Amino acid sequence: QSPFAIAMEKCESVLVVRNMTRNMYSRLWCVTELALAEAYAKKPVHVIGAMPPRAVVSGDNIGLNADCSGPEKAMLLATIAQTAVDVDELVAKVIKAKSGSVFRRSPACSCVCQ
Repeated sequence: QSPFAIAMEKCESVLVVRNMTRNMYSRLWCVTELALAEAYAKKPVHVIGAMPPRAVVSGDNIGLNADCSGPEKAMLLATIAQTAVDVDELVAKVIKAKSGSVFRRSPACSCVCQ
């Protein structure tokens, strides 16, 4: 297991810190981290900070279509696929969420409830 996966298993919650400069989910590494946090942690996800004023929730450069500046794109996409998390749906929820929102994974299903 990677250090990130070990940290996710041991954490009490996950903190997503958004910024107004750039939609973080246009970066494949950030998308991968969110998928792993959901898959491994299964703990509350706290969302703080504001998104850019015109942040889109899906499209050419968001979620599974996000950019990766290095040669790791195939590896990151394979990692996301192994989580079985609906990443595009989760990314859209986090982008649309108000600062201060908390998402909790429902124990009865694989959905994320707010």
